Amino acid sequence: MQNKLTTPEELQERVSALSDRIDTLKSSMRIKSDRMKELDELLRMVQFYTEGKPIADKLATIKWKGKREQFMSENENTLRLYHMAERKLKPHFKDGKLPITAWRRERDRLEQGYKTGQAELSPIHAEVKKLWQIKYKVEQVIHEQERQNTVTRQKKQEIEH
Repeated sequence: MQNKLTTPEELQERVSALSDRIDTLKSSMRIKSDRMKELDELLRMVQFYTEGKPIADKLATIKWKGKREQFMSENENTLRLYHMAERKLKPHFKDGKLPITAWRRERDRLEQGYKTGQAELSPIHAEVKKLWQIKYKVEQVIHEQERQNTVTRQKKQEIEH
């Protein structure tokens, strides 16, 4: 990619602009990623809830203490996960239902946006990497020129004195 940069200042401006764009994209992608993780956790809780609901309902119908305790010990893990999921999903129930389809759609949309962001980010990263290499080489040349100028000035001063 040709940037038509002619001075070190223009190079620095271009690197800064691309770095700012990278930061913006990364921030956007981080927000999407965090929300996707949140939705994944909610969908995982839905799975625990749906697996445990029939067992919890059956437990509620058992009246005899011995049979009830036996049933609870046989299904302890499933019931524990069900109750945890119930607590976490309680604020999300609307009219007795969970917005599972909406969560899945939102997650798919976020994942698509995340992939788009990654696709946009990769070439910018590559360009910035090349520009940083060029910037480093330019700074090396400038430093070497300054060093040579200093040596030349010192020699001139020695000759004059």
